[in-house]
Amino acid sequence: MAKKKVLTYKGAVATWECDSNGHMNVMYYINKYELAGRNFFIEAGITKKFMQTHNLGIAVVEQVVKYQKEVFEDDILYIESTVTALDNKVMTFFHVLKDGATHEVSGSMIAKTVLFDKTKRKAIPVPANIKNKLAEFL
Repeated sequence: MAKKKVLTYKGAVATWECDSNGHMNVMYYINKYELAGRNFFIEAGITKKFMQTHNLGIAVVEQVVKYQKEVFEDDILYIESTVTALDNKVMTFFHVLKDGATHEVSGSMIAKTVLFDKTKRKAIPVPANIKNKLAEFL
């Protein structure tokens, strides 16, 4: 059975996102994965209001990025995201970047993420309601 996925990003490659090689610079791949991650958090109930109410922050503690196919100015891209693992404190997300016209995979990122108490500056256990929502993707 395929994992449940969510469309978490869609947009075009802007001219200013391209480097001297004519393709999208690596920093903008990371930016697009960051935007996808933010959208995915909303799916899990990790909203701005939730974070402010509980004085929490989000930190990516590990990421693995694969670049599989170049993307160029004006290419339409989209990202589908899912959860690959959950434990007491760490949420592992998998983001796949695809070409909007061909649906070919252009890249992917695995991100291990934690919620942390902004006062204590320490990771906290994933709240049960969020863990339950994310478990729907496993």
